[in-house]
Order: sequence, then C-alpha cells, then structure tokens
Amino acid sequence: MKLSTQILLYTLLLSFLSCEDEPIEGDFLTGGLTCELALANTAQAALNFLSVNDDNYTQLCTAYRNALQAQIQACGDSDASLQIVINGLGDCTNNNQEATAVEGTWLLTAWLGEEPIDLNNDGTASDNFLDEMDCYENETIVFDIDGTAVSMSTSYASFIFDIEVGTTDQLTYTIECEFEDENTNMTWSQIGNSVTIDDGTNVSDFILNGNQLSVFIPEGFFAFSSDFTATTTQDLTFVYTKQ
Repeated sequence: MKLSTQILLYTLLLSFLSCEDEPIEGDFLTGGLTCELALANTAQAALNFLSVNDDNYTQLCTAYRNALQAQIQACGDSDASLQIVINGLGDCTNNNQEATAVEGTWLLTAWLGEEPIDLNNDGTASDNFLDEMDCYENETIVFDIDGTAVSMSTSYASFIFDIEVGTTDQLTYTIECEFEDENTNMTWSQIGNSVTIDDGTNVSDFILNGNQLSVFIPEGFFAFSSDFTATTTQDLTFVYTKQ
C-alpha cells in the first residue's frame, strides 16, 4: 500500500484542519457542493481508504483523490496541504510500487519552464533551461537517514536579454555564470510521496516520483533587459534525480 495507516490518519486530520479558516456556512457553494459537505465526503473517502487492498486500491484511491479535489474546489487550499496529498496518491495505479528511498544523493537535472527558451542562442529552444547553459551542473542535495540534509551549490547564473531589432518579442540572452562553493544545512521529513525540506529560512514541499524529486518554484526564472528597464519571468519546476 502506498500510504501507511498513520499517514492516512494524518492526511485525514489535515483535510479537516485545512478548512478551519475557510467559511463552511451552508450558503458557501462551489459547483453545488458546500464546504461542509466536501469535508464530510473527504472524511468518508479517507476512512474507506484505510481498508484498501490490492483488489480495490485503484477504486478507493481514486475516490479519495476525487474527494480531495472537490474539497479544494469548495473550501480552498491556502497552504497547498491537500494538493500535496493528491500528488502523493499519484495516478492511483501503482499501489505495490514503493517510493524510492530519499536517503542518498540527488543531482539537479532539470529546470522545467512554462515555455521553451533559446537561452544559448543556438536556434533551438528547450523547456529544460539547464540544457541551455553550462551552469548549475553539479547542484546536489544529500539526505541523511537522521532527517538532516545538505544542499551543495557550485554555481549560480544571472540572465540578461536584448530585444532583437525589428521585433517586439524576440529576445537574445546573455548568461553570466558565477562559480561558488556553498553548503546549506537543512532538515527534511516525508509523508507518502511528499518530502518537506526546511533550510531555516524557507520550507519547500517536494514531490517524490520514482527516482525523481521535484519542487515548483513560482517565477523561479527571471531575466533583466540589458538596460534594466524590463524583466521576463517564468515559473519553474526543479527536478532532482537520485544518483
């Protein structure tokens, strides 16, 4: 079973608490479903999921996932805790596949953007921005079994663009890569396929999928025009691969 009984009980409690600060009056409707009813449906689906077996896993997992999605629609999900549980359930088909152990070394292998960019100006754009530059090539996170981790940074980049003459949206980029040797001590915890990392300043929720660990970074990519009068941004998903 992908999630243990303890994890399911935790997520059930999380489902209730996530709407504590949201209105649950009977007239609060989204698509005809009140927040109060959505909470009750999620609670029942979670309880049903506690008795899951190989024969009914997909059915009960899907029902639980759908109930969580309906709760988000009706009640909101301000801290994204419900979405984390949904991500951990995955596609509800691989119930016998155990998640890859977090302990070990993970290498940053992708910056996945919303739209492909030709950062290195070779005429070919990519939505994996790391393929477009010689920077961030040895960024790792090393997880220890005791709940501690170390993030190792070897470089960082800044991005400058110029608008090509005769166009309004064609950009030519310049990448400035600076090398460094910086380690950051962190702590981590895992619930299902969700891995939470705390570096003492920021808390980030990563999703574990096989041998890949990913995190969504809003406006993680940003570039300045050469005269610093304009910027362009994209949301990024950082992907780490276990070594």
